[in-house]
Amino acid sequence: MLFQNAAASIERYNRLCLHYNLAADAVYRELRRSRAPFTPEYDPYLIAALIAFDMGRMMGSGLPNRYDPDAGGFARRLHQKLGQVQPLLDIIIHRTLFEIDLPQHANAVNQAYTILARGGEERFTERDAEFHVGATKILHFLNPELFLIVDSNAAQALKATCGIPYRSGSQPGYSGDLYVRSLAAVKAQITDYGIERFYALEQGTPAMRIFDKIAFAYSAFQSESR
Repeated sequence: MLFQNAAASIERYNRLCLHYNLAADAVYRELRRSRAPFTPEYDPYLIAALIAFDMGRMMGSGLPNRYDPDAGGFARRLHQKLGQVQPLLDIIIHRTLFEIDLPQHANAVNQAYTILARGGEERFTERDAEFHVGATKILHFLNPELFLIVDSNAAQALKATCGIPYRSGSQPGYSGDLYVRSLAAVKAQITDYGIERFYALEQGTPAMRIFDKIAFAYSAFQSESR
């Protein structure tokens, strides 16, 4: 079970991944203060979170390109994409994963994910590439009580413990459908474990961030010892 050694996993993550914690905690504080994730004032916090969480290589070079929407780069594309997903997510953006009827909102979440992850002419990045992991990180930092980060480590943990059919390796076959299935599986796992018990693993930390730490430890740290 993924949560069998949850407290130890979180403790090790916190020792070895302080740089992620410092960035995430600062962004969460601003989000709690403003409660306005779709405002232009919050965009720089999203951008800082993406850079801190290893997405800078996908965002193009130069700080103006990354942070200034008038420069016509990543910051402008982010603002435009957020404008597209806001109508889909407004009704649930301040709710937790345990408060929403996920099947009722699954189509909206899938659509929002797809908009953020899309490549080609509607791509997010300067390169003609899809932005799947980045899409989940944007969603997470819009609402860390609802949206899960799914990178290769989380994908492998979800595959091993929940049967979500991600592929092994660095390209697990991300999609909006699998993202919604992952949310449902995580909700079921945490509910079975006990929601209050889960939050007590690290008080004050959003639920999906707690899960992120455990999933990272399950995949990344276990692979080191094999």
